[in-house]
Amino acid sequence: KIMYTIGCSSAMVQVIFGPIFAKIARKIKFKDKIVLRTETEDLGDITVLDIISSVVGFGIGLSWLYISITVRHPDQITYYWVVQDIMGACMCIVFLNVIKLNSIKVASTLLIVAFLYDIFFVFVTPLIFHGESVMITVATSGGPPKGDPALCEKYPDERDCQGGDPLPMLLTMPRLFDYMGGASLLGLGDIVLPGLLLSFGARFDAAKELVAVVTRDSHAGATVASSCCSTYFAPLVVAYAVGLFMANMAVYLMRMGQPALLYLVPCTLGTMSFLGWRRNELSDLWDGPKILDVADKITYDGDLPNTSDASNEGRSDSAGDGDIESEDPLSNGAAGGDGDDAAEETADDTPLLSS
Repeated sequence: KIMYTIGCSSAMVQVIFGPIFAKIARKIKFKDKIVLRTETEDLGDITVLDIISSVVGFGIGLSWLYISITVRHPDQITYYWVVQDIMGACMCIVFLNVIKLNSIKVASTLLIVAFLYDIFFVFVTPLIFHGESVMITVATSGGPPKGDPALCEKYPDERDCQGGDPLPMLLTMPRLFDYMGGASLLGLGDIVLPGLLLSFGARFDAAKELVAVVTRDSHAGATVASSCCSTYFAPLVVAYAVGLFMANMAVYLMRMGQPALLYLVPCTLGTMSFLGWRRNELSDLWDGPKILDVADKITYDGDLPNTSDASNEGRSDSAGDGDIESEDPLSNGAAGGDGDDAAEETADDTPLLSS
């Protein structure tokens, strides 16, 4: 939890507090000053706003860590789970900002492997380890309480009534209006892995729109019309929501933990593949759209392509390199997630989603 707190605190500084204090400084016309020159690429020049943002971000992170260590069931404290959700969301944002995919070939490999991984550790391991799911046990640090409910209600301090302490690498939401209590949990891995595909779709949509605007190409402009039916990102967001809904419904119907990626991968990857096939862009998406390179040159190098060349590249099925692209545009560096993708929902601390 200590390392997770450090990483998430840094992410909060970059995503929330840094931009907020910078905007406040512009409003009050505060001139930021350099306090320390580190002469390193990792830290850069440390300014007054950097220090203020770090103090606030790490202060909140340390308070969350203190509660998690000193309180037996910290997830029952509103401040604790709200801060945990904010830290997890910031971690996902930083991760997706740094890691980018250049083709659905890589996305398909990652998602299919994670898909099989989830199924094995949720459904197959109970057959091997006498009915215990390895993923659920690890995610909850031992699983739900094993003691008799009547005994635990009278003697909550008994060892069998303690239950496990869920790992912090997840988003949690207490179940409202449920006399049994519990919480819905979604692992960060179930967000960032499909999120890589969603961010790729968003980049592809933005690249086509940028090239259309720069070249004033009518065909490309029609392709990237504002309607959600002509883009990839909006349908992928809907597909992700549908997959998450299916995962929760499966939990309630089957009364057991479910691997979220079992539902998220077919919904998101299937939607992307179908739309690409329907629009005759599947081959280009698979090998790596060259229009992404054109958009990068326009954005970062200021190179304006010829109208005919850019139009052809936007419509062609030419292949890219298909590798994962990693970059860190943030001055203070970025902390990536550890990819732990355990997700589950608990009733009486019984896992809901696990992946």
